[in-house]
Order: sequence, then C-alpha cells, then structure tokens
Amino acid sequence: MKKPNNKFKKSKVKLISGSWKGRSIQFIEKDKLRPTKNIIKETLFNLLQHDIEDSICLDMFAGSGSLGFEAASRGAKSVYMIEKDSDIVRCLNEQKNILEAHNVEIIKADVMTYEINFLNKVDILFLDPPFSENLLGDVLKKLIESNDLKRECLIYIEFPFNKKVAKPFDSPENWKLLKENKSGEVSYLLFKNNAL
Repeated sequence: MKKPNNKFKKSKVKLISGSWKGRSIQFIEKDKLRPTKNIIKETLFNLLQHDIEDSICLDMFAGSGSLGFEAASRGAKSVYMIEKDSDIVRCLNEQKNILEAHNVEIIKADVMTYEINFLNKVDILFLDPPFSENLLGDVLKKLIESNDLKRECLIYIEFPFNKKVAKPFDSPENWKLLKENKSGEVSYLLFKNNAL
C-alpha cells in the first residue's frame, strides 16, 4: 500500500456556510496554488446564494478546493473539480473523504486537453487558473467551442489586478457582466451566459 506523501506543508481554509459551515479543509502549499480570499469568496457566494442549490458546478482549476467544496457545502447537486497535479489531487480526495462529500467528483486532468463530457450542462463555472500561466484566453475559447455551458450559466473568473489592463481576455459578446471588483492584487468578475 502506498504511503501518503507528507513532504508538503499543509495549510487550512475554512468553509463559510452550508452543511460544513465552520469546518476547515487542508491544502498543500505549492507554488502557484493560491486559495481565493475569504472576503472574495463570501462576496461571490452571496451573489450565488439563489443559484447554488441543486446546481451543476465546475471548478476548472481546483487547487485548494476552496470554491468547489464551498459550493458542495451550500447544496450544489454535483461539483466537478479538475486538477492536474497528482499531489494536489491526492489532498483533494483526502478532504472529500473526510467531509464525506458525495456530491464532489475530483478529476485528475489537464484542463487544456480534457474533454468535458458531463451528463448535464454546467450551471456555475469557477475559473481561477494560476496567475503566472496566462491561460484564461485559451480556456475561455475552449469552453465556448465546447458548448458545455448551460444558457444562463454563471461564470466566475479571477485574475491578477492590473490597472493598465481591465481584463487579460476577451469575453464573448453574449456574456453579461454582473459583478466586477478587486481585492488587493486580485480582480474578479461574475458573468451570465446569455447565449441563445
């Protein structure tokens, strides 16, 4: 039997509300892994509070699992969390088992090559890739071409704040901007897909 990998230091992030309110999940400290700040997460889930129940959520760069587990805690029907790093995937599965999160599926895959093939289209998408990798434009193009987003899907995007550039990607014309804000060095947007 393979022993768990304990070479990485672990930190914790607290779940704000729902079934697991007040419980913490652990994540391993690795370069490029940056959990969404609690103040941003609280703002986001206040905006999503009427949409999260029984939704299909996709967290395309799961990392710490903070957004995905928060959605699951608040009553999402299914939460798919994609992550390519083996150590992070192992940690996410440990947290899933501890929480007995039956509505969470951890998928070990590279977002750029993974073919999304869910039974139901996505209601809520979390898109918070590593800031240093400049992946947003390519990921959004892939998503739009895939037709996996439900009409009126809500799309949350996080990226590094740059006062010279409003956003480092082009959003589709049919996406309606619902919220735009920043916290420290982080900008975040919430869109609604109004595709016909």
